Amino acid sequence: MIRQQARRMGRGAIGATLGGVLLLFIAACGAGGDPSDTPDESTGGAAPTSDRAAENKLVLIALQDPGTLDYVSNNLTALILWLPGNVVEPLISFNGDGEPEPGVAESWEISEDQTTYTFTLRETNFSNGEPVTAADVVYSLTTMQESPIATYAAPYEAVASIEATDERTVTVQLSRPSQSFFRGMGGMSALIQPEASAGTIATDPIGTGPYVLDEYVTDSRLTFSINPEYWGEMPSLEEVEVRIIPDGTAALNALRAGEADAFPVITIDLWERLTTEGYGDDFNLITYPQGGEMLYVTFNTTQAPYEDVELRRALAASFDRQQFIDAFNAPWGATATCGYGLENTPWYTEESADTCPAPFDVEAAAADLQAAGYAGEALEFTSLSDVADLSLPADLLIAQLQGVGVEVERNALDLARYAQVIFQGRPPQFGVTVMSDPAPITQFACPDESQMGWTTYCSPEMTDLMNQADAAQSVEEYEALMNQASDVLKEDAVIVPLLAKSGVGLWHPDLQGWQEPQILVDIQFANLHW
Repeated sequence: MIRQQARRMGRGAIGATLGGVLLLFIAACGAGGDPSDTPDESTGGAAPTSDRAAENKLVLIALQDPGTLDYVSNNLTALILWLPGNVVEPLISFNGDGEPEPGVAESWEISEDQTTYTFTLRETNFSNGEPVTAADVVYSLTTMQESPIATYAAPYEAVASIEATDERTVTVQLSRPSQSFFRGMGGMSALIQPEASAGTIATDPIGTGPYVLDEYVTDSRLTFSINPEYWGEMPSLEEVEVRIIPDGTAALNALRAGEADAFPVITIDLWERLTTEGYGDDFNLITYPQGGEMLYVTFNTTQAPYEDVELRRALAASFDRQQFIDAFNAPWGATATCGYGLENTPWYTEESADTCPAPFDVEAAAADLQAAGYAGEALEFTSLSDVADLSLPADLLIAQLQGVGVEVERNALDLARYAQVIFQGRPPQFGVTVMSDPAPITQFACPDESQMGWTTYCSPEMTDLMNQADAAQSVEEYEALMNQASDVLKEDAVIVPLLAKSGVGLWHPDLQGWQEPQILVDIQFANLHW
């Protein structure tokens, strides 16, 4: 029997960040729920008693190495899982109901016209013992405003100025109301660091969080211990190790052998084994939509023939979404969708003939291809060769395209080369590819074609609707406008969603205190205890 838990975020959490780029797909993102429940039955060999419980220690498994600790200029999921919330904290925070709570700022005031925000900082120190000052906060916010990661910079679009009023007060002036600004102050966009230590962020990030990073050994581990300067309640776990095990089979074996206590981020290619090999019986299997990712196809509209919307819709009609769920044998972890949004977003829609502009239909796809002028030329499909949870979808997609008469030329690349071709090429040098990421729909905003990014999608209509949504005076108005923007994205068929995947993780049944992600997909240590 699979023991799982799933929750939805409160409506207050929908103030998604405007604009952005891919939060790299190399890990299917975090799980959530409360792993304090124990399984009802065991069929695969019960979870061993952890030797670390008596010492208040914890070992977690990660599949990928972050490569750098510079969270300002790097958005790899393998990094943002561990540092935010644990080592560095945002200006404020948002609880599971989407309500704002104090963080580095102990209080704030918002003007009646929602254009002036005044933050009062708590009297506390960074983990290196230096006091947190308004100058540090101004530096941190300005640094994120200038981040090369558009998702991090986006909440500052309406910001006119960021100033230190005194040693403990920071005032931010907006040019217009912005839904995304205040939400951004509780996320990656407002992580606070000391200006004096900024030069060592890639190797020794400093913050105000409950933990400090003691050691980072490339391709081996990250180790954390309690921050003695922490302003809040001290955590229970005295030491946390994130052990990097790139091979999924070896990672599952280490969990079962008791060498680790939790595997918080499990990619979709391993999901079937969680059921067939009894892991879901012997450990708490947690599924959580907020920690999930979208699986989708993207067409390069800067290349022929993909600039033709009718051809894109015809190709989209060849995608059999149910086949992906069947292949991964994990219907509890993903749903078929034609809209870009996880289950906890208001614009999420399950796949149906009513919600899909190009629903799966082999005969219609073949006929529409002919009507669009497709003459049998080879279409280039760029796929990843060393990311298992994306190589299988590529296999299926290519077979589905061939099934409607499309000639496909596959270009299989390792992750390093793929990143060069897709993300660094201007314009990107690919025809069709399959992606997976946890970024919001607002990553597809594009003010003009000169700012077109790796998605090659640039819709003035969609961007205008998202700008209107950001300036909305109420959640209801925001949601209505974002739903309209979502409909534009679906009709344009440049980004063609396939699955809305949940975050999935395995946790030792004796480990309690799991907390829902608060900073995008963060795995927080502070509330965990044996």
